[in-house]
Amino acid sequence: MSVQLDPRDKFSKLIDLTESRVLLAPHITFICGGPVDIRVMTNHSIRNMFMNLSAKMPAKSEGFTLAENFKDWQNGYNNLADFEKDIAAISSVIVVILESAGSLAELGLFFANDALRQKMIVVVHSQHHLNESFIKFGILKPLEADKEESVLVYEIDSDNIDDVEESEVEDILEEVWGISEKIDKTSLFDTSNHGHSIFLTFQIIDLFTILTKSEIENYLSSLGVHFTKRQLQSALYILTKFKLLKQEKRSSQTFYFVPPEISDRVDLAFRKDGNRRYDSRAIKLEVLEYYRAEGTSNRSFKNRMNLWGRHVEVSP
Repeated sequence: MSVQLDPRDKFSKLIDLTESRVLLAPHITFICGGPVDIRVMTNHSIRNMFMNLSAKMPAKSEGFTLAENFKDWQNGYNNLADFEKDIAAISSVIVVILESAGSLAELGLFFANDALRQKMIVVVHSQHHLNESFIKFGILKPLEADKEESVLVYEIDSDNIDDVEESEVEDILEEVWGISEKIDKTSLFDTSNHGHSIFLTFQIIDLFTILTKSEIENYLSSLGVHFTKRQLQSALYILTKFKLLKQEKRSSQTFYFVPPEISDRVDLAFRKDGNRRYDSRAIKLEVLEYYRAEGTSNRSFKNRMNLWGRHVEVSP
């Protein structure tokens, strides 16, 4: 009886990162500000109004992520600085709505990080923009000097939230979306760019449909991306928190997979295999056939296929 070779080994060697492109759209947008409870329709903060309104405009809000999703950041990172670097690496825009003590802290934290500062959009009440303060001269003015659209001024007084017009919040949403639309939507893959490596982690999982952590590490390493175990854990954490990945444990193994509605993040290029040129769809089909065949005698692959059937059950 012949042993079936794992096709993933062959396919990982066909990937040509020098011709691959990172897909930055839909742009990941990190939203900070006042308290949010999207289950409640009352206007208890500008950011809550912003998120409730954005839910009605899915085409313009895909990729919006709340800071609250990361309260457990220590599960993925040893220190806050590394966490901030990864947010900067995969986010295209960071919106800070100045309306609470927490948002003031976030403003100072992000401004102090060069990479984060370049991606910041600060939304501020007109009166605060006029006030002579450290925030104005120490943060807002330098941001505006670098890029005028980094600071958006509106008549949005969070202390009188009931007086804030929905049309004003809609204008903020439209302007944030308009700024993000000007950002490049693709970029040639750069092995020295940590954000690109995080997106490659996502794309390898998607290509091979459902993987364990050790498999992810092996395939990345074969492509020249050498994460430490902690760096890989951090990449998986932040991808999961940005809702690009899901994970589920079966028996002693944890499997990672991409929900079917999520867009690609790397347009992978493949070298020819003899006279044949593969694309991602053909590779996924062949990998799934391998999983099915192995699942008849291997419990790990059987568990893998059961999870795939329940969570990723669409044609690849």
